Amino acid sequence: MRKQCRDFYWLLMGEFYILRLMWFWYLIQMALAPVLQMFLLYMYGGRGNPEATLFAVTGSLAVGLSSAAMLTLGQAIGSLKDQNAFEHYATLPISRLTFLLAMTTRAMIFSLPSFVTILVVGTTVLRLPLAPNPLVVPVVLLAGYSLAALGAFVGFFSPTGQVAGLATQVLAGMMTTLAPVFVTLEQLPAFLRLTSIFVPTTYVARALRAGLTGPVTSELWSDMAILAAFTCGSLWLVSGKLDWRAQR
Repeated sequence: MRKQCRDFYWLLMGEFYILRLMWFWYLIQMALAPVLQMFLLYMYGGRGNPEATLFAVTGSLAVGLSSAAMLTLGQAIGSLKDQNAFEHYATLPISRLTFLLAMTTRAMIFSLPSFVTILVVGTTVLRLPLAPNPLVVPVVLLAGYSLAALGAFVGFFSPTGQVAGLATQVLAGMMTTLAPVFVTLEQLPAFLRLTSIFVPTTYVARALRAGLTGPVTSELWSDMAILAAFTCGSLWLVSGKLDWRAQR
C-alpha cells in the first residue's frame, strides 16, 4: 500500500506539471463555453424564474465537469496512445490501477477551476441563492471522478487518438442533451426519460442541485452511490480488461 501511494503521488505530480504549463488557457477553454451557455439559458427562460435559474447554473456546472473531466482526459489518453507513450509506462513497476487513478484524479482536479468559475459567476451575476449541505464536496468529487473515469474508458478503448477525440465530443454532447441536465425529467420525451437512467450526467446534475440548494435526502445518497458505481465500473473495465500496451 505504501508503494502504491508513493507511485500515485509521483504520477499525479507529473500530471500537475501539465497544469502548470497550460492552466490559463485550459481555464478559458473549459469555463467560457459553459458560462456563455448559462447566460443564454438564463436570458431565454431564467429571468424571474428561480427554478430555471437553478437548472441553468447546475446544468452548466455539469457541462463544465463533462468537458473538463471526461472530454479532455479521453482526448489526452487517445493522444498518448498515438505516441506509444504507454509503452514507457508499461516498463515501470507501477500497477494499472494506480496509473488510472492518477489520470482520473488529474482530470477531476483540472475540472475544479472551471467548476468554481461557473459557480461564482452564477451566484454573483445571476444571484442564485445557495444553501449547500454537508455533502456538497463529496458530490462534486464523485461527479468529477465518474465523468473522468468514463473519459478514461473511452480513451483507452478507442483505437486511435482521432477516434477518441471524436467519440468523447459526441458522447459529451449526448450526455448533456439526452439527460435532465437543463430541464426537469418530466419535460423530457418519454423515450429520453427511460434512456436517461443510463446517462451519468442525470445523476451529476441532480446531485449538484441537491448538494448546493437542498437538504440531505435518500435520493442524494442514491445518486452518490450511482456515481461511485460509474467510477468503479469504468476503472475496473479499463484496468482489468484492456492491455494498453497493444494497439487495438
